[in-house]
Amino acid sequence: MKIRVSRVDLYIYFVTAAGLILLAIWTIGADFSWEMGKSFIFWVSLGLIAELFSVSLPYGGSVTLGFPVIYATLLTQGPVLGVWVASFAALTELKKGKKAEIKKILFDCGQFAISTSGAWLVYKHTGGVIIRSIASVSIIPLGLAALAYFVLNSFVVSAALALQKNSSVIDMWSNNFRWATPNYLAQTPLGFLMALIYFQISWWAVTFMMFPLFIAYWAYKLYMDMRREHLSVIQALAAAVEARDPYTEKHSQRMAEYAMATARAMGLSIYSAEVVRYAAILHDIGKIGIPDHILSKSNSLTEQEWNQIKKHSTIGAEIIKQINSLSDASKIVYHHHERYDGEGYPDGLKGESIPLGSRIIAVIDAYDAMTSRRPYREALSKEEAIMELKKHAGTQFDRKVVEAFLKVLERNAT
Repeated sequence: MKIRVSRVDLYIYFVTAAGLILLAIWTIGADFSWEMGKSFIFWVSLGLIAELFSVSLPYGGSVTLGFPVIYATLLTQGPVLGVWVASFAALTELKKGKKAEIKKILFDCGQFAISTSGAWLVYKHTGGVIIRSIASVSIIPLGLAALAYFVLNSFVVSAALALQKNSSVIDMWSNNFRWATPNYLAQTPLGFLMALIYFQISWWAVTFMMFPLFIAYWAYKLYMDMRREHLSVIQALAAAVEARDPYTEKHSQRMAEYAMATARAMGLSIYSAEVVRYAAILHDIGKIGIPDHILSKSNSLTEQEWNQIKKHSTIGAEIIKQINSLSDASKIVYHHHERYDGEGYPDGLKGESIPLGSRIIAVIDAYDAMTSRRPYREALSKEEAIMELKKHAGTQFDRKVVEAFLKVLERNAT
């Protein structure tokens, strides 16, 4: 029997092994003492407390308060305690109880050891020394060490997430960690002050520096809460439209899942795919401006009524455009009823001149409509709907989008 190991698992094992090797290298030959033991207990306790305050990121991973503590440990104690204090931070995963994964703990241990080791090597080779007083401080090594830690930490984690989500490392880092760069840089002076206070005053004075860190934590949390609220508002708007028509229940939810997957299958970045996802959720929001008797009509629409229906993409785009963060999505919604052959509306755009997001939504919207029951007809089977998409690929729909969407359907079926 063959045992298959995924690329993600291989990467996790590699990072774990590299981290354990670095831990062993720093530990072997170290001159341990009672004073060193006391320092370890203090810094690891502070580090564990800081790591408990974490904010989950949109695409996996999290931001914590641990960096300034790890940084201060490196500056005051050197690489041995620095690497061990950082590695112990991985134990906070145990707070999940039964949901805690040993693999995740070992990976975190490894990536912390790699990041801290890299930061120390940069610090040492640019002239940095263990801080004993203000006179021993050199600004350039301090800044470069902090930057090295952030780059290593964020890219090692981004690589794991990219492998999980079949994305590029740069794309994952840009969308998941780029926004945290200023916050990391802002935490660097706090770590330095912790180190300075530790030697100039005492260990107990360092604990007061945790208050600015908690303020940083709340800033992280507020940002991510705002992001989640942003999505909740979008979903609530879509639900308001669907509540008027029982036949379109969960239509926007299905659209969002298919749109995101198809956009990624076509090579769009995570950010661009997210914009398409928002547009998919809100593509029918303009139906708020269409009278109920037209939306719920069970027989054929008159020409006047059809012209009314066709206004929903324009109305929807105008509504969405009022939200600054959705300006890109509003363009996609405006054009989502254009046809690849130029016979669509509202502007009769043709081929590649139609935004790709609009072409994606056109295909998925048609598929979901065909496989859903309507007052005037029964739902088509999945196979029948696929045949219709293939039949109209190159005329009504972009052939490349149809191919990408069908691959998504096939992948979801297995």
